[in-house]
Amino acid sequence: MEKQLIHLKNESSIELSRLVEEDITYSVLHRILKNVCTDIFYNDESVIICYSEPPYPVWVWCKDASKKADIIRISECIKTQYPLEKGYNVIMSHDVLEGLRKSDRYFEDVSLKMEMLSYQLKTLNKINYPCEGMAIPAQLDDLDEISILFKDMFYEMEGLVFDIDECKERVSKLINLSQLYTWRNLNNKIVALASKKINGIYGSISTVYTVPSERRKGYAINLVHTLSEELLNDKVIPILYTDGGYIASNDCYKKIGFEQVGRICNIQK
Repeated sequence: MEKQLIHLKNESSIELSRLVEEDITYSVLHRILKNVCTDIFYNDESVIICYSEPPYPVWVWCKDASKKADIIRISECIKTQYPLEKGYNVIMSHDVLEGLRKSDRYFEDVSLKMEMLSYQLKTLNKINYPCEGMAIPAQLDDLDEISILFKDMFYEMEGLVFDIDECKERVSKLINLSQLYTWRNLNNKIVALASKKINGIYGSISTVYTVPSERRKGYAINLVHTLSEELLNDKVIPILYTDGGYIASNDCYKKIGFEQVGRICNIQK
């Protein structure tokens, strides 16, 4: 490489997070960089490669994918630090992926694990999907039940395997921060989950999950609609990510009023 990337080990970087602060498509990376990460590689203000912790993906941000020198730096870093054949998967823009494929045969046969779409809500639509129950903030009394749902959700949606204690730790943190919500039906059964987090001018909605036996009953769309309205009342812009291949969830968010503003891909071998 013409110039080595600077390496931060077990550190955070508020300064680097500011580079992606206004890019909704990289709002997750913006949040990750403000926390301690296993590795951060960067080059001035043009490249960021961030690995938060296993088993999560590696994030790649490139200011200008047409710059061959930066594409070469990204290529070498991935091959030496996060080789795809060892199970790492990497999130990047399609422009960066195209640049990698053109410059290095190593990336010619990579597959798309997922295409991720980013959405922004400007105007909240009225929805006509009445369903029983209501949105209720999750409570610590729900910890065991929700942790099981989290375990199932991570495996179904991302292929990640967490033990129940790890899930309890994540759920209890969200509950204590008042970020996790449930939708309960008339029998007081938890049938759907979602979380909301305010990060600067944005409010992200994530971990949207409906119990498999309770799907197509309007629970998720009503829960996301409720959280979106609360975020708008808090004077922040609601944003979220979806799996581009999951047509049902994308249609759901569009009906609420979310508009696609970007896309990135998760690659693997």
